[in-house]
Amino acid sequence: MKKLMTEWRNFLTEGEVKFSGILKAKPEPAIIAEIQRRQKELPEDAILLASKDLHVTLIHQDFLKPYRSQMKTMKFDNVPAIVLDTGIIVKTDSSESVDKKSWVINLANQNEMRDYVTKLMKRLGAETINPEPERVFHISIANLTGNPHDSVR
Repeated sequence: MKKLMTEWRNFLTEGEVKFSGILKAKPEPAIIAEIQRRQKELPEDAILLASKDLHVTLIHQDFLKPYRSQMKTMKFDNVPAIVLDTGIIVKTDSSESVDKKSWVINLANQNEMRDYVTKLMKRLGAETINPEPERVFHISIANLTGNPHDSVR
């Protein structure tokens, strides 16, 4: 019983983790509903991302290429809950030929997500267990086109 009390979060039904080149966590319906509520606060130039496109990138595809075959069969369990931070942040990028602008919500549990990524990289036998130490885990909720690939990275 004591172990159950200390590991209760492992038994919650959270969003699922999927590998599709990137490793992403899909939010559960309650989180999507909260995001949709916040999307209503955005300015006119913000084109909302569809619910099906809402996700947290855990590990970018560049770091997972050597592990593609392992990733396709790996089971992702003990996924941390997606905990939204307060507020919406505007991210911009003018480094390419076209200006990009995205509206994002950061996660409040950055360390928990980083620990999850570290555990996965260890399971893969990776030399680099923290492939993106500068990553701020977030969910892009809108950009200038509505295409999730047009969001600021």
